[in-house]
Amino acid sequence: MVEDDVMLCDLIGSFLRKKGYIFHHHNSYEGAIDQVRQTMPDLVIMDLHFPDGNGLHLCKLLKADKDLAGIPILVLTTRDYPVEKEIALSTGVTDFFHKPMDYGQFADKIDEVLGKSIELYFWGVRGSIPCPGSHYTHYGGNTTCLQIRIPGQEKVLVFDAGTGIRRLGNELQKKNAEIAGRVFFSHAHWDHIHGFPFFKPFYQSGNRFDLHMPPQMGGSTKDVLLGQMSYTYFPVTSQMLQARLEYHIQPQAVQHYDGFSIQYMTANHPVETAIYKVIIGKKIIVFAPDNELEASFVNENKQNPFLDQFDEFISGADVLIHDAQYDRDSYPDKKNWGHSAWEDVVERAIDCEVKHLILTHFDPESTDEHLHQVFAKLTDMVDETDLSAGMAREDEVFRLVASRV
Repeated sequence: MVEDDVMLCDLIGSFLRKKGYIFHHHNSYEGAIDQVRQTMPDLVIMDLHFPDGNGLHLCKLLKADKDLAGIPILVLTTRDYPVEKEIALSTGVTDFFHKPMDYGQFADKIDEVLGKSIELYFWGVRGSIPCPGSHYTHYGGNTTCLQIRIPGQEKVLVFDAGTGIRRLGNELQKKNAEIAGRVFFSHAHWDHIHGFPFFKPFYQSGNRFDLHMPPQMGGSTKDVLLGQMSYTYFPVTSQMLQARLEYHIQPQAVQHYDGFSIQYMTANHPVETAIYKVIIGKKIIVFAPDNELEASFVNENKQNPFLDQFDEFISGADVLIHDAQYDRDSYPDKKNWGHSAWEDVVERAIDCEVKHLILTHFDPESTDEHLHQVFAKLTDMVDETDLSAGMAREDEVFRLVASRV
């Protein structure tokens, strides 16, 4: 958004971020073109009048630049001169809105202009154990579960089956139709599989799911998942799962599925744990809920092969979703537990030119109050960098515009 009214930028930015969009703003005519070129957004929202320049001229400059001409422009203005609107539309402006505008109509227009988006929906964001209670209402208390919704793809795509998957299953049941999909498990620690027996679509015939997991010492993917449903641990038996379930040991090499490709590298975490890279068109999403950066192995030449591989794996990713269980103050007592300090994650994301970072897998001791403080520090840490960063929250959707796929 190019707008000199900072308060309006804050209002619109808050509104659009809640809808899952990444939002940047620039508050003057001077430097606006450079900011757009640096950010390369999917949409520009702008005023027509600036204390230091003319918005119509800025529209012409944007549309005259071969690298920027394809970016749609929405104009927000208090001015209502027909000649200005005519000139702006002739330069390629998509639409006009007059201040104050109807936010619902404005959002509908943005959705219409940008077209369909890849949606990342967080059903669970907690690590280790579910955290019910009033201190966990803002970010959520369910353990890890991420759903990726791909435009035009009806099959369900899920990563990890923490307790958050129960709520996803309840939502899917409302469609009253047969359900098909794939669930990719990063590994078999309890907080990533203990929602599995509570996913209602598994109990209905006609539903079809492929279940993927890296090789585990405890047995096959089927052995690991159904082992927790043995009589000793659970009153419902695996024979009650009426859906058609196919169990797969996931290879590391790139595999191609309907609408996406996926590969993984091994995380620095106890047991074989996947850091998944999901490729949808030209968009890259990396999912690393359990990964320790600081304590990874250093060889005799004082090199760190793991970090070298990790940096290459995440380099240039559109979205990195990463373990943020600790901070640098608490990490030393938890070293070699398989989780990262969030500050280390941010630094690597910046160095590797990740476009957007989402921190997740929060420690059970991290209350809403604590995570609010982390978010404030995170905002300061990425200020004046090219990295956009945020915190995962249950029921929050992150949109990755697919118009440039």
